Amino acid sequence: MADGPVFITGGAGFIGSHLTDALLAKGHSVRILDDLSTGKRSNLPMDNPKVELIVGDVADAALVARSMIGCSAVAHLAAVASVQASVDDPVKTHQSNFIGTLNVCEAMRQAGVKRVLFASSAAVYGNNG
Repeated sequence: MADGPVFITGGAGFIGSHLTDALLAKGHSVRILDDLSTGKRSNLPMDNPKVELIVGDVADAALVARSMIGCSAVAHLAAVASVQASVDDPVKTHQSNFIGTLNVCEAMRQAGVKRVLFASSAAVYGNNG
């Protein structure tokens, strides 16, 4: 990977914080964008100088674009993963999941970032039981 930090959306959540630990163990720096709605600052090793946390929302296109400048890769993990939350507030879910992903992709294009890791959860399959 290039010299810039890895940009992780949703990095203070369960998967994002474990990815952060793994990347740090490999010597990478990370820049995390998380609104802390479900993730926690305490999940992150904030005493590590290779960790930068930006508290904000992927629905904020300008913030995503500014935050991604200089990054070498993106791990896009930010999302409303709860099916019930998507039923209760479909607009917020659309803003986070669809618009947020669009903002990440556009910021990558603007910043020239070519590497992306995208993850999803079993929630996309629904409950068949």
